[in-house]
Amino acid sequence: MNDNPEWNESYYFNLHDHAKGVTAFMRIGNKPNKNEKSIFLVVIGKDGIRGIKTAVPCDENRKSCAGLTFTEEKDFWHITFKGPLFDMAAKEPAPIMSSMDLKWKPVNPVMDYHDCVDAEGAELSAQTASEHFEQFGVVSGNITVGESSYDIDATGERDMSEGVREWGSPKMWLWLNSVYGKDTGFNATKLCTTAGDVDAGYVGTADGNDPVVKIEVDLSYGDKGIPSGYDMVMHGKSGKEYTVKAKVIGHAIVPMAGSRDMMIVETISETVMDGRTGYGIAELLVPAPKQ
Repeated sequence: MNDNPEWNESYYFNLHDHAKGVTAFMRIGNKPNKNEKSIFLVVIGKDGIRGIKTAVPCDENRKSCAGLTFTEEKDFWHITFKGPLFDMAAKEPAPIMSSMDLKWKPVNPVMDYHDCVDAEGAELSAQTASEHFEQFGVVSGNITVGESSYDIDATGERDMSEGVREWGSPKMWLWLNSVYGKDTGFNATKLCTTAGDVDAGYVGTADGNDPVVKIEVDLSYGDKGIPSGYDMVMHGKSGKEYTVKAKVIGHAIVPMAGSRDMMIVETISETVMDGRTGYGIAELLVPAPKQ
């Protein structure tokens, strides 16, 4: 930790249950130098997109905020929430009482992104999050939003990061993940800065991770500048290449502070790798459409 006001400790989880048509992503971030703790939580279901984004002063419980709590147990994370969510499409949304009680169980070993980048890459990424850990998992439990209740059988991705996070510093940020069955998953992270690109990620199973050292990706766009898919090749440290073709099947835009020129788009992606179809969330920091 340093004295930069944007130094941040972040805990993020997502999940996608394709059979139920439910996706959720959530984050708790701590900025102790600004005395600010913030959350966002978004649930995408058949009834629409419901979410909450707020901030409160810091306290001693870094993994709990505004009704959302992450508790690390022996071999899983317990995620709970109780409180209001709001219709993100409504001009004056009313609170919708909601709850979550989830068991998020990791599959692959934790991936440290220092295993993917050299000293130059670490320096380039220092303004986004210098310490970065990733992992995929399986998720069970319940999500209730108003009158809709879902028994969850899902897969997802989590990350934990520490360091200065200034969202206006990169030109573009791609954070792509997908899980195949419940045994194989990947994460691909591409940070584009004025000084150059930083690539990182993994392809993982319960037996281990192949660190990703180079990413070639081509985004396609639909209406209003929203990404509609991507074609990607990940180069593993092992020498293996992983080819992925993805299409976006849903999305939500997360309000972003600090830059009028960029927007964060969270997309639900259907991907194909090695002949297998998987699902995940692709987070993209991309240029906002010109007004």
